[in-house]
Amino acid sequence: MSGYNWVSVVSLFCYVFLLLTFLINGKSEKVFSKFMLLMTVMIVWVGGSVAMRAELWPGVNFWHHVSVGGMVLAAGVYFLFIVDFLEDKHTKHAWIWCLILFALFVFDCVTCFFIPEPVHTHDAAGAAQFVYNYTWHFYLLLVFILACVAHICWVVYRHCKGNRIALRQLRPVLIGIAVLFVGHLLASLPSFSGVPLDIISGVFNAVLVFYALYKKRLFKMSLLFSKSNCIVLALLVGLVLGVRFFRPMQAWLENTFGTPHVGAAVCVAVVLLLVMIGLFVVFSLIFRAVFSRRATLRSEKLARLGDDALHMLNNEDIMTELTNTISSMTRIDRLMIFLRQTDGDFRVEHTSNPLDEKNFYIRADHPIAAWFRAHGECLSIRDFSRSTGYRSLWDSEKQMLHTLEAEEFVPMRAGSELVGMILLPKKKDGAPYAAGTLETVREACERCAGPVRDAVVYERSIEEARKDKLTGLINRKYFFEVLDRQFEEFKDTMLSLCLFNLDDFKAYNQVYGVQEGDLALQRVAGILSSSVNEACTAARIGGKEFALILPGYDIHFAKLITENVVEEIGRINDRSGGQITNSLKVSAGICAAPYMATSARELFQNAETAVYNVKRSGKNAVQIYSSSIYYQTERQYKFSGGYRENASTIYALTAAIDAKDHYTFRHSQNVAYYCEELGRAAGLSGDLIEILKEAASLHDIGKIGIREEILNKPDSLTPDEYAIMKSHVESAVNIIRHLPSLDYVIPTILSHHERYDGRGYPQRLKGEEIPIMGRILCIADSFDAMTSERNYKKPLGLDEAIKNMQHEAGGQFDPKLVLIFIDELRRGRIKVLGNADATPPLPSPAPTSPVTPVPKEDKAPAGAAPEPAPSA
Repeated sequence: MSGYNWVSVVSLFCYVFLLLTFLINGKSEKVFSKFMLLMTVMIVWVGGSVAMRAELWPGVNFWHHVSVGGMVLAAGVYFLFIVDFLEDKHTKHAWIWCLILFALFVFDCVTCFFIPEPVHTHDAAGAAQFVYNYTWHFYLLLVFILACVAHICWVVYRHCKGNRIALRQLRPVLIGIAVLFVGHLLASLPSFSGVPLDIISGVFNAVLVFYALYKKRLFKMSLLFSKSNCIVLALLVGLVLGVRFFRPMQAWLENTFGTPHVGAAVCVAVVLLLVMIGLFVVFSLIFRAVFSRRATLRSEKLARLGDDALHMLNNEDIMTELTNTISSMTRIDRLMIFLRQTDGDFRVEHTSNPLDEKNFYIRADHPIAAWFRAHGECLSIRDFSRSTGYRSLWDSEKQMLHTLEAEEFVPMRAGSELVGMILLPKKKDGAPYAAGTLETVREACERCAGPVRDAVVYERSIEEARKDKLTGLINRKYFFEVLDRQFEEFKDTMLSLCLFNLDDFKAYNQVYGVQEGDLALQRVAGILSSSVNEACTAARIGGKEFALILPGYDIHFAKLITENVVEEIGRINDRSGGQITNSLKVSAGICAAPYMATSARELFQNAETAVYNVKRSGKNAVQIYSSSIYYQTERQYKFSGGYRENASTIYALTAAIDAKDHYTFRHSQNVAYYCEELGRAAGLSGDLIEILKEAASLHDIGKIGIREEILNKPDSLTPDEYAIMKSHVESAVNIIRHLPSLDYVIPTILSHHERYDGRGYPQRLKGEEIPIMGRILCIADSFDAMTSERNYKKPLGLDEAIKNMQHEAGGQFDPKLVLIFIDELRRGRIKVLGNADATPPLPSPAPTSPVTPVPKEDKAPAGAAPEPAPSA
């Protein structure tokens, strides 16, 4: 072949080389499959042209139609490639265009309507000549192809509108389309007759598409220069040389040396084989010298980075190694690493300059994070600033990017999970980052993303193992590790230890409930954490015990801090709105090293001894462990109650209501008896039983403010009257609030109409949210109401009352406490006071039929559903 025929051969060689590159390296992404399909169509197009010009079997016209088929289908396949390149899910239009163009090709094969078969002649030298005589019909086919191209442009415009990043990635592909279209258009003009501009434009298009895939970072450039590609390249070049020189060399051997025909063919084949081996060696040496050595060194450093990161469990060590590796492989000397936190936001965890600020963060829903989750590519701020995502940012976020001098963001992905990102600031000379540099940083991030994620999980697991779940402070085990470490560091200077032990906290839990107790512990932890700086350590070392390690503080400063903490703890319940009237009290002990302790263990024991001394001397005080310095605060708000000391006040209040409603006075005495017996059976301490008795005696004191016609009304109450009756709980609290010596009974009185299932009043507490003494008072109150006679109901017998209480276990009543109460009734340890004619305690009856609810003493309004289990 001669003349322009070599253009087709070179083009075919380029297409085959690109196709085999991706086939051998096994890329599985959809866009690569469409690229290989596009290369296949190009090979059909150019291969048909080469075979036609070589006049191969089965004939010129056959290969002409093969070439035309590749040319016509190229636009449709290009459409498929564009759709996948843009990651667009709507591919049906591209397939429709492929079908249309295929139908036009079949029609042209049958009729030669659009592209006539070439005029095949030979010149004087015997070289084949092909001349195409195009008519206006060709431009009709060109209109269809142009319509397909226009549709491609519309898809590109729709996808890239407002998205400059996608447009920048697609720019080489768009230029390739333009070159391909112009080449076809010029090839149809008579002035370019015989010049294969369509094939030349196809080669340029293939190169531009290949470059677009590289810019999109879908493969590495080293893919072209792999060992397998050296073999392919040597084979292709050897094949071309064989086609061109096999017969001339064979004829030369036969004519010059008289070599037999077969022997000459074998000799030429051996020579060509040696040439191909030599070409492989040459290509390998060239690629290794130009690309492979540098790529090998780069790969070795990245592999070493990944291996080192896998053996590190500290994130700071991994990020330092990552920074050093990037600096050694590129000229980047400034970067900032953001890592994902538990809340999903990305915060600065490491900078190449230790003096850089780290108070920046990127939200989990930030457009930059969303881009990385969707694409996983590097993001240029120059491109991002032209996108709609940038325009949606707050001014403060734009200012943050400006302050950081952000130029490029590189994702740190472990599989599909975005672990973090690296920010590369602007270069001093203002030049953009090279694609190879960004690729190196991205690969380094990929190597470290998995180890960073694992290290984060490990560090969080260690942190959780060291922390108390309720308060967030460090736990007892880790506290002693920190104490030992701090003691060794500060044993020659100053180190103070403060221990805090909440006084009577078990009683606090029993009075106000476990939930309120947990809230109190969390508030105490918050006070401790906010009272010291970052160098100090707050810990929870027991159920109600806390500690402060104060490095660098002497005993006097430690005492001041401890006093402030104790004062703040005492004011915790001032913001409870009066629902919790008792303040928390603390016994605190302080010891300091090195003067008062020679070891960490002795330091702790001495501080603990100071706490025990406070406990023995009356609680609620601060004591310093020292033979010469002693300080103790005055005790405040110490409970000195007891039923006997407050009996006169209680009787005065109950006598006031007795004058108005004799039943309420007798009912309160009965309830106090039941509460005392049930509290003792439930294991309450003596102080709590006294509080319970006093609360029972006063629980209905609020009925002083209710009219007698409502209290003694024989019929059902109206809704308004029922609301007035329910208000006696708040009224009782308001009365007792003005008696500081009795305010400790308020939580019990306030909760005695709450139900275990959460349908009570006034706060609708549920389960153990209700203080235990409120649950006991509810049982006692309801039992006396059921077994007492009123003007609107007859008393229930013991058997029926027990059935009602069993039925409401878990509903109105605490299921455990009500079973204890019923057991005490059956054993005769609790006597029935409300009904003088009550039958003796039953040995062991069990309910066998549904219980009919009895109206409560607080009568429900007319027409309302009766509440189960009577209750005063």
